Amino acid sequence: MKRPGADHAAVTRLADKVLRGIDWQALGDVYFHEDGAALLRAKQAAVLTLGERLAKALLRAVPRGGASLWVGAGLAELPVLLAESMLHERTVVAANLRARECELLNAALAAAAPDVAVRYLAADAAVAAPERTFDHLGCISLFTDPETWPVLSAVAYGRIAPVQVDVEKFVAEREQARTLARSLFARLSWPGLVTTSAEEVAWFLELADAAGIVAEPSDTMFETAVVGDPVGFLSMRDAPTG
Repeated sequence: MKRPGADHAAVTRLADKVLRGIDWQALGDVYFHEDGAALLRAKQAAVLTLGERLAKALLRAVPRGGASLWVGAGLAELPVLLAESMLHERTVVAANLRARECELLNAALAAAAPDVAVRYLAADAAVAAPERTFDHLGCISLFTDPETWPVLSAVAYGRIAPVQVDVEKFVAEREQARTLARSLFARLSWPGLVTTSAEEVAWFLELADAAGIVAEPSDTMFETAVVGDPVGFLSMRDAPTG
């Protein structure tokens, strides 16, 4: 059941309360090498406004009572996770391999929203909650992370000329990314929805085509607060027969 009196404004107020309880110095050290706390605090307002905008669009596209798997979820996804749980009674599994980030975000959530079923899970999303599938996959700026995929990221963002690409490293990273994308895609049920950035959509279009799944991209894109990549939706459904 939807929480009494809960609406997007209430979710944003709660998200703001969570943000005010975060150890910004410690979280800044996770996100940035220098001046992390100041850089993150400068994005605090955008986390709320852009998060609410994305949450409203997502809840129009997913069913009540379903489940979302968020891959590499962090600060920017917080308002969306809260909206799914509080307004649509959805299960959210927010997986993140950075244990320290999960610890800091969970501490703020426990203090500000102890009765809301949203916590970050320090685990590989490909194996998180193995007992279930999900009707929504959130994958934002995962395959463009320069720390994990330095060559893929440089190519995706046009930071490197084709003549400078280390082909062997590119191929190795591409196959690793394909393996990860395939394992995440396997967690989806049909019909399903993928929230992802413009730079990453090709990984899921390739998989949908191979599986005979119809993938329809949304017309509207949404800015994200921390990385700034434009994000949209891919609606997935079985191809018609006959």
